[in-house]
Amino acid sequence: MINWGILGAGNIAHRFLQGLSYSEEGQLYAVASHSQEKRDEFKRLCPQIITYDNYDDILNNKNIDAVYLAMWHKDHYQWAKQALLKHKAVLCEKPAVLSTEEMKELAKIAKENQVFFMEAMKTRFIPMVLELKKILDEGTIGKIQRVENRFCYDISQAQNTRYLFEKDQGGILNDVGSYNIASLLDYINENIVKVENDVTIDRDVDVHDRVTVTFEHGQIGFMEMAMVENKAPLMTIYGTKGKIECIPFYRPEKATVFLNDGESYEVEKGYTHDDFYTQIAEVHQCLKNNQIESKRMSLEDSIKVQELTEQIREKVKEKKNEI
Repeated sequence: MINWGILGAGNIAHRFLQGLSYSEEGQLYAVASHSQEKRDEFKRLCPQIITYDNYDDILNNKNIDAVYLAMWHKDHYQWAKQALLKHKAVLCEKPAVLSTEEMKELAKIAKENQVFFMEAMKTRFIPMVLELKKILDEGTIGKIQRVENRFCYDISQAQNTRYLFEKDQGGILNDVGSYNIASLLDYINENIVKVENDVTIDRDVDVHDRVTVTFEHGQIGFMEMAMVENKAPLMTIYGTKGKIECIPFYRPEKATVFLNDGESYEVEKGYTHDDFYTQIAEVHQCLKNNQIESKRMSLEDSIKVQELTEQIREKVKEKKNEI
């Protein structure tokens, strides 16, 4: 049985707990939070667990095998590093870090210490996404020419949004952009030759990004992310023989295939329990096989996500300088 510890006890931590509850290979052992109220809530849900008021104590507990990092973006790097050095397997909520340099260092530490690390990019483990990869590999819509995806919401309808306007971790790119980017790079695995960003700035952070990525062999990726308007989270994959649409792209349960000859059909594949379970199952399988990374969301994959994120962020900086 794999004993898990959670660092940070907000809403995302509760969703992780729900996914973990379906597993016969792992269990929640401890939670660390600076909030007494949040610790008490977890203790009410899981009376058998240990709770800590600081993160160091949970990392020093020798009975804990793996940790899920669910704190603010800006704190991921520090505590992922500490966890790896304590030889705790790490599942780190996205974005894993806020710079390529930080991600490369975490990858180096994971390899040197032979400790598992994975960014919690649950999209890559959703059963429907795996089915999409199969459909594409079979050449159903031919060669991929263009991929579009959108993740746009209205911040006025959200709660606990203060962090979105903090200088060191705010902006829509840091909030949801890793989903857009990791998804795009999952379907087009080519060198990037050009990045453009039609960005809107408010209160010194990016609130709406419209990103166009040109790849070495001519494929185009378009990503839109916003916190100032609602749009359907649709992904469309265009190929030489047709296209595929699915919604929401980051955790779909169905997709529609449109072929150039006019034929179309739907493909459905539901979650295994919920949208968190399959990424947790991936961690358990990797640990069972003594792997230090997942093939579906590898250390190099997280580095590539950060590299493209930084290219997009440079365009945000250029826009700020114009204002």
